[in-house]
Amino acid sequence: MKYDTAQITDKVAGADELEEQLFGKIGNRKSEVSNRLWVAGGTGPGEEKIILNVFKGLNQQERFRDLRLVIVPRKPERFDEVAELIKQKGFDLIRYSRIKIGDRRQETGDRKQKTESREQSNNFDEQQSSIIIHPSSIVILGDTMGDLRKFYSLATIIFVGRSLVPMGGSDMAEAAALGKCTIFGPHTFNFRQTVDALLADDGAIKVKDEQELLDAMKKCLSDKNFSKRIAQNGQEVIRKNQGATAKTIDQIAILLNG
Repeated sequence: MKYDTAQITDKVAGADELEEQLFGKIGNRKSEVSNRLWVAGGTGPGEEKIILNVFKGLNQQERFRDLRLVIVPRKPERFDEVAELIKQKGFDLIRYSRIKIGDRRQETGDRKQKTESREQSNNFDEQQSSIIIHPSSIVILGDTMGDLRKFYSLATIIFVGRSLVPMGGSDMAEAAALGKCTIFGPHTFNFRQTVDALLADDGAIKVKDEQELLDAMKKCLSDKNFSKRIAQNGQEVIRKNQGATAKTIDQIAILLNG
């Protein structure tokens, strides 16, 4: 029945607004058709370091310079910790929460809030001026609640977190259902059935460590047909496994009416 919770769609409510908010700060994505987004969602301790190392390795090659990275930690209490790690690794940090809160303040009629938002925006632009010039140096921290699916819907490639570290994984059905090329690590014991189904039909990619993740990212970014096939297969796996909830309800109804 867990497959039924994964919504198969190409459109997620609020994703367009998120895209406008986010890429308004780092360039108009809609006018940059080659721009690609890697979303690492539900990440755990020790995993962000691996993700950032891989991203740095990709950025060293000109053909991957258009790639941008979003990291969304699983636990909100780790947002500040991951923000510091991003800066320690030498990347320019954008916290999505500041963009989101700033936009909300501008929508209110409160003059004080508008002033604060304007001041924050000015400070942000001054501090992040180099980001506009060198977009490949950006790492976006998804430090808000309830926005992961929106980020996923904008992604070119999704890495499902808590899987390169022994934490049991996060929900990869959600990423696959959106028709995205999905990658995860070896530690997925909490989602074994879903993993087996996806891998059996080439609907996802499993990597064991940092080097394999780097190799997989290079393959997916270099071969569009390959990554598209993985994405389509994954979505089809979720689709064909759905319906258990309705069948269960039907059986219960039969028993109750028995």
